[in-house]
Amino acid sequence: MLKAFDLFSQNGIKSVSMDDIAQTMGISKRTIYEFFSDKEELLCQGIIFNYDRFKIQLAAFEKESETILDAILYFYREIIKQPKCYNKKFYSDLKRYPRAMEIQERYRNEFSFTCLQYFKRGVNEGIFVPEINFEIVALIAKKYINMLEPSKSFSCHSVVEIYNTVLYTFLRGISTEKGIKIVEQYALNSHS
Repeated sequence: MLKAFDLFSQNGIKSVSMDDIAQTMGISKRTIYEFFSDKEELLCQGIIFNYDRFKIQLAAFEKESETILDAILYFYREIIKQPKCYNKKFYSDLKRYPRAMEIQERYRNEFSFTCLQYFKRGVNEGIFVPEINFEIVALIAKKYINMLEPSKSFSCHSVVEIYNTVLYTFLRGISTEKGIKIVEQYALNSHS
């Protein structure tokens, strides 16, 4: 399943056939169909596994970090190193698979809820400005994910450059002086 999800992530879903998956895994296509009814089920299981892995990784960063902002930035740094996490073709193709889209949307809603909890924790830690409506900020964070497919006006910039700029501006804007120092330190370390 992981090899199939990697193929989908790297090449787009539509361009990967079940034959491609079988060949990459070194098994017959029939063997795949013994475990997965179709390509979309394989995709759905890959999304679920990948998301669960990210939750575990984020929880580990949360435990190891001094502040929730540090955890967010460490997690972001790891995600951005994995091009499969922001492949435009994958997300464009995903729209053709309604069950997978439903799972993806459920996880985006869960992500939004997690963001809200992190923002509230950041307020308690003195990292984020308390006067902000963080329900709105969590919705903005959820929409931020949609920058995976930026408009043509962004076409001369890489997705990574767009993500870095939006994240830096976004986090700096909701941070206290203490939080701004963390964001700026992260930005300095990112450019070195």
